[in-house]
Amino acid sequence: MSKAKGRSFLYDVLMPKVYGLGAAVVIIGALFKIQHWEGADLMLIIGLSTEAVIFALSAFQPNHAEPDWARVYPQLADDYAGEGLVPANAALSAGPSVTGKLDEMMRNADITPETINRLGLGLNRLSETAASMSDMSQATAATEEYAVRVRTASDQLDKINVAYASTADAISKMAVSSADAQEYHNQVQGMTRNLGALNAVYEMELQDANNHLKAMNKFYGNLSMAMENLTDASKDTEQFKQEVGRLTQNLHSLNTVYGNMLTAMKG
Repeated sequence: MSKAKGRSFLYDVLMPKVYGLGAAVVIIGALFKIQHWEGADLMLIIGLSTEAVIFALSAFQPNHAEPDWARVYPQLADDYAGEGLVPANAALSAGPSVTGKLDEMMRNADITPETINRLGLGLNRLSETAASMSDMSQATAATEEYAVRVRTASDQLDKINVAYASTADAISKMAVSSADAQEYHNQVQGMTRNLGALNAVYEMELQDANNHLKAMNKFYGNLSMAMENLTDASKDTEQFKQEVGRLTQNLHSLNTVYGNMLTAMKG
């Protein structure tokens, strides 16, 4: 353990760094253990062992030496026998008071209570005058506000006049266009009548087309029935043809038998 200028190299210079490094090792070991990383047990053992060694070394750290304040403030020494400290209020009480000096100044300036009363009256009058000036300023502000409102009302009246003129012009134009509107109304009525007649013709055409469609459907129905009858007749014709064929074959056989009989009778 070496000392320089009354300081210990181990405890004053080296140990603060050892404390920081040891705490870092402990935190790393705890981090390994919390995250369950590989080697967590070993890191935790190393960290806690390091912290234990640091605590063991700190047990032998010498006590901090308190400075001798009596060398700066002799009154703090236990064996001090000098004069006590003089309070500041005691030093001020030895001289004349502030109020005494003020009274003396007022006497020298010939300031009497009447002078002070006159000063108070003057201040009151000044306050009243200031209040009157405030009222005048308020009246001026009110007058200006009234003038502004009058100008605003005048502008609004001008706008109303313009709007009234526009309305009158529009009414006159509507009166002029009433004849055109009547003619347009007549044309619309004529168009409506034409559309009604056209709808009637269209309905008649639709009715004729519907009747024609019904007749066509009936014709196609009859044609289908005729085709079915023809199909049935063709089936009957085929059967008749087969029967005729059988009859012809039987007649041929009968003729053969009859021929044989005639031949036998002749022989």
